[in-house]
Amino acid sequence: MKNSFKGSLIFFCVLLGITFITSYFYYGAITLLAFINTSFTFSSILLFLSLLTLVTKRGFFDGITYSFRRIFASSQPDKQLEDDIRNEMRPPSELLQPLSTKPMLLASLLLFLSMLVSLFVFYNS
Repeated sequence: MKNSFKGSLIFFCVLLGITFITSYFYYGAITLLAFINTSFTFSSILLFLSLLTLVTKRGFFDGITYSFRRIFASSQPDKQLEDDIRNEMRPPSELLQPLSTKPMLLASLLLFLSMLVSLFVFYNS
């Protein structure tokens, strides 16, 4: 648990640095609005990717890929080839098992939270 949080904190600091650098190069200055826009973009993309990876790791798309393999393999003229194609390929959930999504998910949530705090400060000042 501690290693995961430490990795998330390091990833968050790297994301924060990338956000500041990107907002400086894109907007020409580091302003609160530039930070809000850039951090929203980065955190949204990373939240989407981490949640997509989490859903795929849980096996949501395994049935869909298996069905597509059956359909495309049944169009092959050779039955032996059909069995090889269907049994040889691994489902997406097995391919993504070594990946850990917790650090990326937590870091992107922290970046999104910092964007919300910045947005609150922007509208109340």
